[in-house]
Amino acid sequence: MSEVLERRAVSRKTANDGKHEITAETAARLRTVSGSLSVLVDGRRDTARVVAMPCTCRAEQHEHWFLEASALRTLGPGHEATTILADDGRTVEIRTTVR
Repeated sequence: MSEVLERRAVSRKTANDGKHEITAETAARLRTVSGSLSVLVDGRRDTARVVAMPCTCRAEQHEHWFLEASALRTLGPGHEATTILADDGRTVEIRTTVR
């Protein structure tokens, strides 16, 4: 059975970079997958990886987490993205809707 991991708006800052921000909890969950991670972005299949980016947007140092894949460049900034872990446990599906 597939599992909804999170819902969030697509960032205007990272969509063109092929990145989609995810929570630290979702990143931790996806990092437990051994081997490559498949991603299906609005029907377009690709491989993805989970990456961290150091950030200084607050006084204390911290990281932001992202899924990174070429297919993520198709995401529309401001659209609502639902991130789902498929039944196989290694495919992440991202479905978007206009907000």
